[in-house]
Amino acid sequence: MKTLKAKITWSFLLLIGCSVLGTGIFVALLLQTSYLDSLSGRLQKEGKMLAETTRWDSDRSLQHQAQVYAQTLDVRVTFFDRNGRVLGDSEGKSFDGKEFTEVAEALKNHIPDPTIRNDFLHAALPVERNGHIVGAVRLSLDIREVNRSLHQVWFSLALGLLFAYALAAFFSSRIASGVTRPLEEITQVARDIAEKRFYRRVQQEGRDEVAHLGQAINRMARSLQKQMETIRKSERRLNSVIESMESGLIIVDPTGNVSLANRAFERMFSMPASDLIGHSYKKLSYPYDLSELITECAESGIRLRKEIHLYYPEERMLLAHLTPMWVEKNGVGVVVVFHDLTAIRRLEQLRRDFVANVSHELKTPITSIRGFAETLLDGAMHDRETCQEFLQIIHEESLRLQRLIGDLLDLSRIESKQFHLKTEIVPVDTLIYSAQKMVRDQLKAKDQNLTIEIDELFEVEVDPDRFRQIILNLLTNAIHYTPAGGHITVVARRRKSDWQLIIGDSGIGIPESDLPRIFERFYRVDKARARNSGGTGLGLAIVKHLVEVHHGKIQVESKVGEGTSFILTFPLSPSD
Repeated sequence: MKTLKAKITWSFLLLIGCSVLGTGIFVALLLQTSYLDSLSGRLQKEGKMLAETTRWDSDRSLQHQAQVYAQTLDVRVTFFDRNGRVLGDSEGKSFDGKEFTEVAEALKNHIPDPTIRNDFLHAALPVERNGHIVGAVRLSLDIREVNRSLHQVWFSLALGLLFAYALAAFFSSRIASGVTRPLEEITQVARDIAEKRFYRRVQQEGRDEVAHLGQAINRMARSLQKQMETIRKSERRLNSVIESMESGLIIVDPTGNVSLANRAFERMFSMPASDLIGHSYKKLSYPYDLSELITECAESGIRLRKEIHLYYPEERMLLAHLTPMWVEKNGVGVVVVFHDLTAIRRLEQLRRDFVANVSHELKTPITSIRGFAETLLDGAMHDRETCQEFLQIIHEESLRLQRLIGDLLDLSRIESKQFHLKTEIVPVDTLIYSAQKMVRDQLKAKDQNLTIEIDELFEVEVDPDRFRQIILNLLTNAIHYTPAGGHITVVARRRKSDWQLIIGDSGIGIPESDLPRIFERFYRVDKARARNSGGTGLGLAIVKHLVEVHHGKIQVESKVGEGTSFILTFPLSPSD
């Protein structure tokens, strides 16, 4: 395919070549015609002069005159009589004049036009004396020199044509370059824009059509750049939203291939997106009924909603929303969003368990109080010993009910946002020894030994009352779950950036399966024994929340039959 530059160049060359060639041919033919016409007029004039001035007497005289005139006029002069016989010839030749058309016409008193024959231009005129045609005179001019001159003209014309072609090629190339160079630049800019290099611009100035085209390309590039920036911003926002979603998301295109899967989906199903994108959704083998749901949604074109129960890598409850996505002329895709309901279901279960546990915990002391009160009203009150025993039980159950309600109120206040600590800087040994004094009677009752280990004395910034509550709850649990004669230790030690409080016992220990749940409300490892000990099942829940409010962490280490250790870690300053 020829380029525009080549087309313009060849068009100029063809146009100029045809013009020069036509003009040259016209000028050459015009020169030839004009030259021959001039020679013909000259011959006719000279012939007329000879016809009028020649002395027409003897053959010898005419022969002499023919030679004289031929030398003077530089032509061949031939005289003929009225019968066409040669009377005199400047070259001394003899021939019949009737053989020549122009001579025959002249003898008939006609003046013929000069004719060309055998590289000679011939002109014949009649010789008239006393009103009668006595003969004819013919002048012959050698035009071979004329032809040579014309050949030189044609040669000059060819050289001029070649020179004109060379000039035309040079100037047409320059003109074509001037036209095509900006077009090539515009074409390159358009290609760069098509390859998303929207910063490219056409460097053209002027008011011609090419400059207007370049300006239009620049306006288009600026518009595309702005639109692409807007699209990229929207795409980045959309990607940020999709990737930051806690809900899993996959998009299936109309061809049945997965076109998008976010990180939440990867976490939910432990499946990398690279293994999904570009592959058919039918390869999704887990969860097992997901591919069937996608097929149903795509075929029916209606939204679907279904809960999915997962057991791997951990037990989860997911709510899947499937929405058809219509793509023009390409079919129906499907958008699937997975909401993790595990925490909600767990909270619902905790709420149900909490209500059931509270009801149960409240029912037991209330039932006891009511039963013994009814027994007393039925007449047992008149028996002093029975009455005192029942009143003692009622008193203990009311105290237990008071503790349960107090713990519930404490836990509610701690979990509320309105709870505030009243921190003070106190020595750590003061906190521990004050708590020891409060459980001294319980320790003596069970003949248990409490050991306090403090490597070095240091101060901590805590709420003394709330922190003492932490220690008391843990010590009470240790006393209750440690057999008589057991040993309990309290260790406080300072480290580089924090400090630890460790409360351990040599009690019955906690099974490993129960460790994750011991901080739940009303959860008891040994329910019967815990209730008999007077516990409410809320102590460790309160401890955990108080530790977190003090910006600390709590860990449990326990072995059945060997004992349990609660390890509490706090920053040296709450701001840390």
